Amino acid sequence: MFAAALVLAASLSSIDPAAIRAHIDFLASDLLEGRETGTRGFDIGARYVASQFALAGLEPHMQEVRLRTGIVEKATFTIGDQTFVHRKDVIVGANLLRESDEVDAEVVFAGFGIVAPGLHHDDYANVDVKGKIVMLLSGAPPQFPATQRAFFSDTEVKLRNAAERGATGVIVLRTLVDERRQPFERALQQPPSTSMMPLEEKLPEIHGRVGVNRETANVLFAKASMPLAQVLDDADKGIAHSFPLNVRAAIRTITHLGEARSTNVYAVLRGSSKPDEHVALTAHLDHLGLVPDGEDRVRNGALDNASGIAALLEIAKSIAAMPERPARSIVFVALTAEEKGGGGAWQFTEHPPVPNLVADVNMDMLTMLFPLQDLVAIGSEHSSLGALALAAATDAGFTVSPDPLPEEVRFIRSDQYAFVKKGIPAITYKGGLKSADPAIDGDQLTRAWLRETYHTVRDNPDQKIDYASGARWADANRRLILAIANAPERPAWNRGDFFGETFGK
Repeated sequence: MFAAALVLAASLSSIDPAAIRAHIDFLASDLLEGRETGTRGFDIGARYVASQFALAGLEPHMQEVRLRTGIVEKATFTIGDQTFVHRKDVIVGANLLRESDEVDAEVVFAGFGIVAPGLHHDDYANVDVKGKIVMLLSGAPPQFPATQRAFFSDTEVKLRNAAERGATGVIVLRTLVDERRQPFERALQQPPSTSMMPLEEKLPEIHGRVGVNRETANVLFAKASMPLAQVLDDADKGIAHSFPLNVRAAIRTITHLGEARSTNVYAVLRGSSKPDEHVALTAHLDHLGLVPDGEDRVRNGALDNASGIAALLEIAKSIAAMPERPARSIVFVALTAEEKGGGGAWQFTEHPPVPNLVADVNMDMLTMLFPLQDLVAIGSEHSSLGALALAAATDAGFTVSPDPLPEEVRFIRSDQYAFVKKGIPAITYKGGLKSADPAIDGDQLTRAWLRETYHTVRDNPDQKIDYASGARWADANRRLILAIANAPERPAWNRGDFFGETFGK
């Protein structure tokens, strides 16, 4: 192992910040029109990634991803005889099961919509939601351990809980914490987009889904046994309530259904002694495409996530040029449809084109806005990857900090989670909030970027980007993927880990 480490250290040349910049400049140019899944712009990006793999001496492959699509054509939400306007008072979700659907039923409030026997929490214990619309709060109780808080915050988990108990519709209201983090008003400002999911993936039988603002929620609570303000205040303290709202609501949706085709682009570097074990290095290529109007219509996706693809390409080139191959095989993957719920990662893990995936290192959006001093290894507490990630980041010149934004539950919000749900240990580095330049407040700058630039037309190559930090981040990921590929033992979940016990094989 010591000899292998010496060979690794001697083989690693520095990653050039200019190369990171060149990839981002192309992938986030207006030419690619925001790289939305299923569009010509995305396909140009996919061809670019394939050509870069080929230049590195790797054979590129395309995995087809077929997706069902849905665009809301017309939607109404009523409470009694009051009608609320879609994309003004409420946001009605596309129905990917039926072109025309409706639900008209009594509304029952069921706290966070969580059933967690291990934490002695069941929001459905004292209410009957069969044949009814269930109203839920976003997120999870703050006293839940961070891992369980992330898992039970997942919208998919909540929808399945509701469907399994016979609910026919779901209404979601943001908690006070989530409203501060991402106001409902900001969601309204985001242009409507096409919903997508893999054709083969099964959806829970919910006939209507709607997100509401505080004002609309107050109407729903007009006849409730407890005022909404108290429910929200209690939720902030981890106290959940469940009770009928004594009101009837209706959700009606007309959705234009269709189909889209896209691709995951991957290349394999065959291992020297354990070639049948594959370590995945992933990043998503897609972004959000065009906005309907305005002088600048392109959501370029420079940091989200041309940054991850740029790192992926330079790491692949660097490792392919090493004189000695790592023990395990490495599969480099540019994934599609992350912004549409992770459809590309679902396809890759549900129908893996390579056998025996043993780990995933995912690279999604480095906020390289200033000289980064620290990284956050999201998921490090769950598996043996954590110790390797700490060492790799340190060797690349970073300190490693605890997650400063635990309320964002980032471990379940990107492509690594598809691997986790298949029992495969995964990890992802995010940029920390500490700046190596004492004149720069990294915390303030990052939070402002997330509030004002993230998922907007301003995430483009014209913004101030610290490419040297991007190159060092790529180096940390390169060191990590090589350490995993060369480790004597295959990655393993930590004993008693929640994700390992929930999804482990």
